[in-house]
Amino acid sequence: MPTTNLQRQITELSARVERLEQGPHGRSNRGRTNLAGAARYLNVSEETLRKRLASGKGPRGARNGRFWSFTYDELDEHAESGAA
Repeated sequence: MPTTNLQRQITELSARVERLEQGPHGRSNRGRTNLAGAARYLNVSEETLRKRLASGKGPRGARNGRFWSFTYDELDEHAESGAA
């Protein structure tokens, strides 16, 4: 029976690690990047990304003055939508 107990503990720890990695509100905690980093992540040029943002077809992001900031979750969501 020690194997069953060990397997149960492993399962519980795996679930706990997954919850911790997701962070609050079910989001991952991978940080943010700027426009240049977002362009590299999406494999497009910065100019292409600027044009998409200007036309409203870019990823969600936060704008602070003239600077853009994106979470990696926002970039993943945009890429999965097929718009990237």
